[in-house]
Amino acid sequence: MPSTRIWIVDGRHFRAGADEVPAVPPAFAALLSDGERARLQRFLKPQRAREFLLGRLLLRHALVQTLACAPSEITVTERHGASPLVTIGAHAADGVALPGLSISHSRGWLACAVGERCAVGVDIEAPSPQRDLAALARLAFSPRELAWLERQPAYEAAFYRLWCAKEALYKLRHNSGLRDMQELPELECGGDNSGDSGVNEGDAAQAISAPDAFLRHDATADYHLCLCSAATPTRHSVEHLECDRLLNLSAA
Repeated sequence: MPSTRIWIVDGRHFRAGADEVPAVPPAFAALLSDGERARLQRFLKPQRAREFLLGRLLLRHALVQTLACAPSEITVTERHGASPLVTIGAHAADGVALPGLSISHSRGWLACAVGERCAVGVDIEAPSPQRDLAALARLAFSPRELAWLERQPAYEAAFYRLWCAKEALYKLRHNSGLRDMQELPELECGGDNSGDSGVNEGDAAQAISAPDAFLRHDATADYHLCLCSAATPTRHSVEHLECDRLLNLSAA
């Protein structure tokens, strides 16, 4: 039966560290692919380099925890304009034979989702007071989505709920093989499809759903998150992993 797991890391302190690309612990540097090492060195902003490093650490941690595999069995291949290709023992992680994978980061927060027997897409967003949410909504949302957003009593929370869901659904469909998509998919809002296709918490007027996916939303004072899976999971778990513990894993 399908199941999903999410690991969440607060890497804000590490991301805001010294104004230089961080030194990669030798034990972890040996595991990085040539493409990952090259990409790490291309970042102009040290904060982005640090976030990238944490993300690749978290990706490997999630796979080791899920499959009990050795880090040396994991190969990550960079793909221009697409998520990396992950293989374990030369077999692609595709959500069927091996777990589906998705990773997201925002202002130092990171999330990695694993779907056993199903593809997944995850998006995490840390709110920023500098963002013009109304302008972003006009650029990214359809007329029906905009109409739904304007009806919500808590505009910011509704914006991020919709934004994260669209990003997560895009990643899910991309990870499921629909790699020719150019735009974020439109979602069904306000109870248009409040049946069995997703988690629609609260009143139907506030529901967001997709016809081909299961949506699971989470929100805290620091971030908004949506996990999108191709099947309704029978089990789901969330682990908040300390950043220092993640960094120590790289030196083990």
